[in-house]
Amino acid sequence: MVSSPISAQPNARLGEEGHLARAVLRSHIRVAAFIQLGNGLSAHVSTTGTLAFAAVFVPLWMTWTGFTFYENRYTVDDFAHRTVVLIQMCAVAGMALTAADVLEGDTMWFSIAAGVALLLVAVMHARASFQVPEARAYSRYWGTVFTLGGGAWLAAAALPAPWSFVLWACGTLAVLAAPLSRHASILEQRFPIDFEHLRERYGLLTIIVLGESFVKVLTSLADDRADWALFSEGGVVLLISCGIWWVYFDDVAGSHIKKGQSAWVVWLYAHIPLQASVTVVGVSLKKAIAFNWEQPAPEGYRWLLAGSLATVYLSVAAIDSVTERKHAELSDRARVNARLLSAILLLVLAPAGRAMSGGLFFAIVAAINVAQVFFDMMIAPLEESAQAELGKRSIAELARTRAREKKAASPMRSDISQTVRKGAPAALRRDLYFYFMEGSWTRVFVAFGFIFIITNIFFAALYTIEPGAIANSASGSFSDAFFFSVQTMATIGYGTLSPASVYANAIVAAEAALSIIGIAIVTGLVFAKASRPRSSVLFSKHLVLTKMHDKQMLSFRLGNARGNEVVEATLSVVALKDDISPEGHHLRRLHDVALTRDRTPVFALTWSVLHEIDESSPFAGIDWERPEEHLVAIIVTMTGHDGTYGQTNVREAYVLRGGHSPRAALHGRGQPTRRRSHDGGLLKIPRHGARHRHARHARHARHARHARHAEIADPHAHAAANRGSSIPIHRTPRTARTHRATRDTPVTVLDCR
Repeated sequence: MVSSPISAQPNARLGEEGHLARAVLRSHIRVAAFIQLGNGLSAHVSTTGTLAFAAVFVPLWMTWTGFTFYENRYTVDDFAHRTVVLIQMCAVAGMALTAADVLEGDTMWFSIAAGVALLLVAVMHARASFQVPEARAYSRYWGTVFTLGGGAWLAAAALPAPWSFVLWACGTLAVLAAPLSRHASILEQRFPIDFEHLRERYGLLTIIVLGESFVKVLTSLADDRADWALFSEGGVVLLISCGIWWVYFDDVAGSHIKKGQSAWVVWLYAHIPLQASVTVVGVSLKKAIAFNWEQPAPEGYRWLLAGSLATVYLSVAAIDSVTERKHAELSDRARVNARLLSAILLLVLAPAGRAMSGGLFFAIVAAINVAQVFFDMMIAPLEESAQAELGKRSIAELARTRAREKKAASPMRSDISQTVRKGAPAALRRDLYFYFMEGSWTRVFVAFGFIFIITNIFFAALYTIEPGAIANSASGSFSDAFFFSVQTMATIGYGTLSPASVYANAIVAAEAALSIIGIAIVTGLVFAKASRPRSSVLFSKHLVLTKMHDKQMLSFRLGNARGNEVVEATLSVVALKDDISPEGHHLRRLHDVALTRDRTPVFALTWSVLHEIDESSPFAGIDWERPEEHLVAIIVTMTGHDGTYGQTNVREAYVLRGGHSPRAALHGRGQPTRRRSHDGGLLKIPRHGARHRHARHARHARHARHARHAEIADPHAHAAANRGSSIPIHRTPRTARTHRATRDTPVTVLDCR
C-alpha cells in the first residue's frame, strides 16, 4: 500500500537495503540500454548519429527519472507495486534491445517499449491518488503528464518516419516541460523534494555508467598481448574515467542545491547531457585505444572523445552554477570557470588533433582530466566528514554542556588559518589573490607553471586549426606551434617563426593582449608575496606562575630572533573566557589583561612580560590546577615598527591544559603563528633554569679567578689594562645571590598548547 509523501518521513526509505538493492537492479537495466545505444553510436560516428543517439537517450532517461521522482514522493513496497515495477523493467529491457535499431531506421518497437514504460509511471501515480488523499493533486498532475507523454510515444509506433519523430518530440516535451509550469512549482512547495535521495540515486546511475564503460574498455584490451603499450593505454583510460568519477562525486554529489525554483530544475536538466556524455566517453575511449598512437587520430573519434568530455564539463559547470559546495577554499564561481575553461580547451583540441600524434592528443586529454582532480583537491583540502564533525555542535552548546557537567573546555585552534567557517556565503570566501598570498611558494609556482603550459597548448591548438598559419614551420607540426606560442607570449620574437595569415595575426594579437595582462598579474602577485613583512618574534613555550615582591605574577617571554630593531613595540594581552548568564545565554568574552609594562621603545633582544594577579585581574579566583574550566585561551598580540619591513604584527595564543601538579614542569607550547619565520622548534630564550644558572655561575667564577690572578701578578698593569678595556672584570656573580633568594620560591609552569 502506498504511504504518505516522503516529506512526512524523509529518512524512512534511505536506510532500507531492499529498496537500494532494487534501485541498483533498475539502474543496471537502464545502463544496459545506455551501453547498447552507445554501441550503436560507435557504428555511426557522425553528426546525424550523435543527434539520433540524443533522441533515443532522452526517453530512456525520462523513464528512469519519472520512477525516481515517484520513489522520492512515496514510500511503497507491496505486491501490486512490485508487479508494476517488474513490468516496467521488462519495458526498459525492450528499449535496451531495440535502442541500436533506431540508429538503423527501425523505430516501431522502441516507440512501443518507451510508451509502455512511461504509461506505467502514470499508473503508479493513479494508484497513489486513491490511497494518499493529501497528495491527490500531486499524483493527478504527474499522472496526466506521463499519460500524455506515453500516449504520444505509443501513437508514434503506428506512424511513418517523419510523423513518428514529431510525436516523439511532443511526448518528450510534455514530460520535460512539466516541471517548469506554475502548478508544478506550487506542488513542489507543498511537497518538498528530498534532494539527499535524488543525489544518491543520480550518483548511483552515474557510477554504474562509468563502471560499465570502463569494463567494456578493459574487455577490449584483454584480447591483446600484455606489454608496456597495453599498460599505458589502460592507464590513460583509467585516468580519464577516474577524473570524471572524482569530479562528479567530489563536486556534484558533494554539493547542496541552492534555494529557488529554477536551481533544482537546472540541476535536473543538466544531468541529461551529463549522463549521456558519460556514456559516449566510454564508447570513445574504446575507439581511442584502437587507433595508431603514432599517427594523428581519426577526426570523427577525436570529436567524439573531446566533444563528449567537453559536454561533461559544460554540464558540471551548469550544475555548479546552481549548487553550493560546503567548506571550499574558493568561491563557487571558481569551480564554474574551471569547468568552462576545460570544456573550451577540449573543443579546441578536437580540430587541432590533426597536427599531433594520437598518443599526444590522448595524453593532453588525460592531463586535463587530472588537472580537474587536482583543482578539486586544491579548493577543498578538508574532507566533508571531518568538517561536519567539527561543526556538529556550536560553541555555545558545548559551553552549556561543560557548565552543566563541569567539564574542561575543548582545545582551541591557535592558528586562524585552521578556523572552520560554516555558513559563509560563497561570494565572500577566499578569492584567488588571497588564496595565493596565504599559500606556499610551491602552490604559486605549480599553479602558474600549469597555467603557462595549458595556455600555450590552447593557443598552439588555435594556430594549427588553419594549415600554414605559421611561416617557416613544419607542415602539421604541433611542437612548432607550441614554441611559437611561447615566443609570442614571452615577447621574444626570434624572427624564424612568424604569422602568415590574417587568422594567425588575429590569434597573435589576442595572445599578446592576454600575455600583457597575465605578466602584470603574476609580477604583482609575486612582488606582493615576496615583500610581505614577516616577523621573527618568538614566544616562550609556557606561561609561568610565580611570586615577585610577595605578589603573584603571571609571566612569559618574547624574543626577537632576527636581532633588528623593532621601535615602539606595543603588547596587548587578552583572556578569552566562556560566560554563561543565569538565563543560559552564552558569550565568549575578551578580558583585557593589565601588564606592568605594555610597550618598549626598542625591542631588539628579549622582553619579559609580567601581569600581577590581584582582585581586579581576570585570572582572580582561577584554580590553576584546572585552569581550562574557566579559561579558554590567552591571546597575545604585538605590533611595532620594524626597521626592515615597516609594520610588524605577530600573534600568539596560549591554550591551557590542566590535570597536573602545579609544581611540575610540564611539556607543550603555543602553536607558532603564521607570521613567524619558522614552524619548527622554537629558538631557546634564556631562562632561569637550574642548568642555565649553574653554567653562568661557572663562567662568572672563571672570570673572577682570572681577575684575582691578574691583580696578584701586577696590580698596576692590570688596572691600567682594565681601564682601556671594554670587557668588565666579573667578581662575585650577582646571579648566585639571586639564585639563593629565589630557589625556594614556588614556580608553576602552565601546560599550554
